[in-house]
Amino acid sequence: MDCLKMDLNCSIVDINKDLIFGFRPQSSFTLLEFTKFAPDFKYLLIIIPPLLVLWYYFFWKTLDYYRDYTEFGYDDAKRINGSDASRRHAINEMRNQRKVGDIPPVYPNGWFNILESRDLPAQGAKEVCCLGLNLVVWRGESGKSYVADAYCPHLGAHLGVGGVVKGDCIECPFHKWVFQGGSGDCVHVPYSDSVPEFAHLKMWETLELNGFIYLWYHAEGEKPSWKPDEIPQVSSGEWIYRGRSVFITACHIQDVGENGADMTHFNAVHKPSVFAGGNIAGLKSAWEFISHIWSGSWEPNPDPKLGHKAIMSLNHRVKLLNRFTLMDVPFANVAANHVGPGMVYLHYKGFGGNGVFFFMTTPLAPLVMKLTLTFYSSRFLLHPIALLFMKGQASQLERDIAIWNRKTYLSRPILMKEDKAVKTFRRWFNQFYSENSPRLQNQSVVPDGRIGVKTELNW
Repeated sequence: MDCLKMDLNCSIVDINKDLIFGFRPQSSFTLLEFTKFAPDFKYLLIIIPPLLVLWYYFFWKTLDYYRDYTEFGYDDAKRINGSDASRRHAINEMRNQRKVGDIPPVYPNGWFNILESRDLPAQGAKEVCCLGLNLVVWRGESGKSYVADAYCPHLGAHLGVGGVVKGDCIECPFHKWVFQGGSGDCVHVPYSDSVPEFAHLKMWETLELNGFIYLWYHAEGEKPSWKPDEIPQVSSGEWIYRGRSVFITACHIQDVGENGADMTHFNAVHKPSVFAGGNIAGLKSAWEFISHIWSGSWEPNPDPKLGHKAIMSLNHRVKLLNRFTLMDVPFANVAANHVGPGMVYLHYKGFGGNGVFFFMTTPLAPLVMKLTLTFYSSRFLLHPIALLFMKGQASQLERDIAIWNRKTYLSRPILMKEDKAVKTFRRWFNQFYSENSPRLQNQSVVPDGRIGVKTELNW
């Protein structure tokens, strides 16, 4: 009986052991046999974590790439031996010698991306500086976003620094004055029974669309005459967010848009392989056997009701040894819509489905631009391929930035007949300037080294 009891206990232990390690009790499996497999489990514990990390970065994590390239293109200064301070001084000296030319007004009229929707949480507030404005952006309890001048009319506190969102209102951090989101009117002063009727914030016309918060800017204060296009696949969630690249560059906003109309520059600047790097002054020669061949066109939208739009088509092939076509890139037939002065929608159709690149240009200062390149695509596009697309676009854009940072603006350039789209672009872009559009009066460099103004803008 004792022996039977002992065997029964042993059987229970074996069953429990089998359940713990995932084996079925119907097959006899002793502890000695399990130890033979233990090393395999140990190896799995070593291999699985790195695989999970790789899976996360290549198949799940979105791209978030940020670069301040206001010093890009100053390679000679960067090669100077010495401290960072001496190199920065050399860059500033080169900036002081730059002739920016007879540039057009620095802030055109139109809609501009000031913030991505995902960067403004519910009942959150952020400060934004662009277009010569200091702004506070907040999202009310209703989910609606609001944009106002940042400074409280009471004693000048910045509402984007410590301001608290209450309902759809924002509360000043200094004395707790409360301002309404829709009208900007002050609705509460905690230590007074009355509220000054004239106390209000200047509210700006905004639009939240395609995952962006847009601000309408017009030098004469006119109401919007057009709106950005909505991409239904983005709004509905059919296309998913793949990531963004953000660049800060020192140039005029018109230089950025003009780049798309300048078709002949593609086979000069963007012909070398994307793997050769983004610095036009130091491309890697090891990749010379691969090249990109470009062709395309740019023209204003022929519909008079869509005069704020232009259409660009771009064809792209990859060649080996400049002779053999390796592939027609998924961007082989790009249809790009240039919308207003600061937006380009790059639509593509390729393997893995369709998608859109949003290329947004926002003036932070007269000659400092924020470029945001955001990608949405079909869920069927493999994420590593989406990352490759974005990295390739970023590398190509860096080459343009190195040139924009150092170029001058020629109001009367020498153009060939192949450059006619550049002339057409300038005529089209001119519609976004008006009589009171601010101009740069003193073309110089601010003390921190960025190109800007030491004196007043001509508003």
